[in-house]
This record gives sequence, structure tokens and C-alpha cells, in this order.
Amino acid sequence: MNKKVHDFLKQHPMGVLSTVSEDSKPWGSAIYYVADEDFNFFFATRAHTAKYQNITKNPAASLTVADEASQTTVQVAGELSRVPAEDYVSILFDKLAAVKPQGVKHWVPPMTKIHEGDYMVLKLTPTKLQYADYKQFNPDITHNYIETIIPADS
Repeated sequence: MNKKVHDFLKQHPMGVLSTVSEDSKPWGSAIYYVADEDFNFFFATRAHTAKYQNITKNPAASLTVADEASQTTVQVAGELSRVPAEDYVSILFDKLAAVKPQGVKHWVPPMTKIHEGDYMVLKLTPTKLQYADYKQFNPDITHNYIETIIPADS
């Protein structure tokens, strides 16, 4: 099961990160990410973005990755933290710079588009992760298409 989820995430390197502001307003941000074998998600952001301002007040966040054609989703909830500066190079340049969506011929990695500013790498450590594959029909109306990979209480 984990291999199937990892393969899906590698083929779909973009998702929507959801955060909540200090005054409880939701905010969604499209991000490019990389995930490690333990389902930790890494991405870069600037200090002046709405998502980072939200994270400084409330580190709880969720990430949703979806593929319309295959009717597959991965949903993650967890805590965000800053990655130590000494780990930036391997994450930013070795992993994030190599992100390329499936089937795209002329691709410019998002990391090459970074503008001047206070950038940092953040890590989403999952407290819950689920995988759903809705493309297969099951006549059993009680069938659950959602598979829990990391239960909320783990």
C-alpha cells in the first residue's frame, strides 16, 4: 500500500496546503512539494506570504493532492515546522528542483523562479494520512474507498 501512495505522490508533485489565520480564516495555497519515505512533506515559501504568517500563529495544516482523471486523492493533516538551514541544500536543490509533473515537456522547476526574499523550507509532519481511489466501482454500498495510511492517533 505505501508504495502505491508514494508512487502517486511522486507523479503528482503539486497540492493545496490549507492553513488557518490567527482570526480563524482558512487559506489555501498551491505548493510544489517532495515527500520522504515517512510521508514528511517539504516545500519552500517566503516569510511574507499569507500561508507563512498563518503558520507562525498556528502550525496545524492540511495538504490535499488530487488527480481528476484517476479519481484519486491523498489527504494529510499535521504540524508544520521550519527545516534547519543545514538541510536546505539537499531539500531545495536536490529534491524540489527535480520536481516535474508527469507528461509535461517544457518544464521550468519552480525553484528557478524564486524571487528575492526571506525563503525557508518547511516540513509538514503528518499526524493523519489517507488515500482514496474512487475509480473502481464497488456494488457494495457500504464499501469504503478511503484507506487510512497514518491513523490520527498514531
